[in-house]
Amino acid sequence: MRCGVGIDGDCHASPVSPRQLLIVSTGAYDYCNIPPRSLRENILVRTADLRLSSGSLVRLGPDAAVRITFECEPCGRLNKFRPGLSKDVRGKRGYLGRVVRSGVVKAGHRIKVEEDVFEPLSDNWKDRLISVVRTLPADFVISYSQLAELAGVPKVFCRVFPRVLRAHGGLPWQRVVRSNQLSLSAPLIEDKRPLVGAIFGNENLSFVKE
Repeated sequence: MRCGVGIDGDCHASPVSPRQLLIVSTGAYDYCNIPPRSLRENILVRTADLRLSSGSLVRLGPDAAVRITFECEPCGRLNKFRPGLSKDVRGKRGYLGRVVRSGVVKAGHRIKVEEDVFEPLSDNWKDRLISVVRTLPADFVISYSQLAELAGVPKVFCRVFPRVLRAHGGLPWQRVVRSNQLSLSAPLIEDKRPLVGAIFGNENLSFVKE
């Protein structure tokens, strides 16, 4: 896994995404009685009940480390593995995170959890949406689909974004536009670092003691 990106080759690998990887427990599989890989996780932890909080740091093996962003919400696509799975797995779907230290993770590696290392993100998608727009750097204009990625929200929700944003006074909602209105020279395309820093804060682990 690569710092600031996720897992190379994975569909969620992106410097602007809070969903770079998914951590799930073996207990979720036992509880739901489903075959391996049904929950589409990147990291599987051998424990009956995995409890992580947003803002925690999870060290994986000797080098890699992940910042927990928020709990993963079940979606209807899980039902292809077993009818009703998206309902049954609520509360056990796992946790999403961002890679904050690169490293190779192998089967059998131990994990270590440190709480309250980073600023927590809300499990509520509307709260995350509002937070992203509120913290947009002054010179950034983004599209609705880019906003969805930054907030970790399914892009099918984009149709309700204008109504959600305009219901909160003081938000610079005018700087979130349709994709065909977005200039190809927009700062998000040229340089993502100011945007990542504004939304996700300092993820440099140099201040974290081993």
